[in-house]
Amino acid sequence: MTKKKIGTWNGVPVYTDFLPIGTRRTRQRLVSGKPRFAVFHDTGNRDSTAQQNVNYYRNTYNIDWSRTASAHVFVDDKECIICIPVTEKAWHVLYDTPIDNQWYNDDANDIAFGVEGCYFSNRSRTFKSLDNTCRIMAALCNSWEINPRNEMTGHQQIQYDKQDPGNLLAAAGYDRNDIAVLDNLVIKHMKGDSPIPKVAKNEKKVVKGKPPRTVWAWNGIFTSSKNNMEPIVDRRAMGLDKAQVDRGSWIYPGEFVKFDQVIKDKINSLWWIRFKYQAVGANKKDNFFMAIAEITDKEEKLLKEKELWGEIVLK
Repeated sequence: MTKKKIGTWNGVPVYTDFLPIGTRRTRQRLVSGKPRFAVFHDTGNRDSTAQQNVNYYRNTYNIDWSRTASAHVFVDDKECIICIPVTEKAWHVLYDTPIDNQWYNDDANDIAFGVEGCYFSNRSRTFKSLDNTCRIMAALCNSWEINPRNEMTGHQQIQYDKQDPGNLLAAAGYDRNDIAVLDNLVIKHMKGDSPIPKVAKNEKKVVKGKPPRTVWAWNGIFTSSKNNMEPIVDRRAMGLDKAQVDRGSWIYPGEFVKFDQVIKDKINSLWWIRFKYQAVGANKKDNFFMAIAEITDKEEKLLKEKELWGEIVLK
């Protein structure tokens, strides 16, 4: 596919640069036919441009299903690039998160499009990117008759192990949870352009499949083994690259937490749990995450693992 300018929406140059057909872009149509809601993302990759993100997807267009992810649109401080038509499926929200189903009666990947905003070390550049992303989101909401007040959500609002678009907000100088900043800007820019909506062709040849299940809404208690030589590191999101909490809040041998989610981390071959602290005076509002074992079972089933870093009791 070649990059092609298709217009300027609310002052932002817009291009198509469609991905090759593979696991990232399968050509599967949204089950709703047209988008019913929108998800606001950021790239999670500071100082990368829209084109660099699209290029990465292109270079890994047929990545293994267990690691695949994708989005429809990338926006930075200079341009917008559509790499998957918004009426096709992209893999931008985990299928296993229940909140999108509760709010919109279906999975985001099947009925919604995702827009990714880039962010930078330079705050003024980030703010321009944030504003551009809101301009593009506004144009798309106009086109598809999506009400941003109740039909646009941040990724972190429907998938609690995510921190986007909080990274974009924080890099622009806002509170990372102040989604209202984005809501208000999108609504402001909806007074502008409304591009003609285009529905992707109903292709006969599509790649069948979707990302495998990696999250389970299990409730239980995890108790760290008294034989552990070190405390288990707690983090503010799932992933070895995510921010750690202070060492005093790590889970020491013999301590326990109540969890409500189990996550299979295929990239790092780890099992994680999502939990809230129980101690008096602790932060009981936010969710935290910690790894509890390496994935070693041949069937990749947590309850068959023999080397857990503690004991799990399910409710």
